Amino acid sequence: MTLLKKGLAIPWQAPVVGMVKVNSDAAWCSKQKKFGLGTAIRDHTGKVLASVATPISSSVFVAVAESWALERGASLAKQLGFSAVILESDCLGVTKALETRSLQASELSYVFDSIYEICNDFYLYKFSYIPRVGNQVAHSLARLALSLGIEQTWPSGISESIISLVLANIQQISSD
Repeated sequence: MTLLKKGLAIPWQAPVVGMVKVNSDAAWCSKQKKFGLGTAIRDHTGKVLASVATPISSSVFVAVAESWALERGASLAKQLGFSAVILESDCLGVTKALETRSLQASELSYVFDSIYEICNDFYLYKFSYIPRVGNQVAHSLARLALSLGIEQTWPSGISESIISLVLANIQQISSD
């Protein structure tokens, strides 16, 4: 029985000092036929160092959109000069395939190739899975992206509408 089946939530966990965690997610709106991608880059204290919400008008498989979100997060981390990153997503299949480099030729191949190319510029990187309950900040950014016409980047923080989630995560980290 998993922790989630027992009813125990797995909260967001901070990276070790010197690393940043790049949480990414995708959200789908069938009415608009649009994906929203969201990424939050956070440090060991839980502080959001940068974030981005990206609307994508496309009908693709969810795994492709989740991969695009990871790619956008990796790209933002590289652009901002971070060198030690944990790329985290709530899409287990994508994170496992990236970790093990086990992807067969598919729609995801070109996205994975791009992610690996970006990651080659990091001193240290790893891929990590987190259940949705622990990825709420990135998920909220992805949902926010659905209401945007163009990408919105916060190069030194996050949208005011998502601050309460970040503060709740930081409070959780402080009490652990």
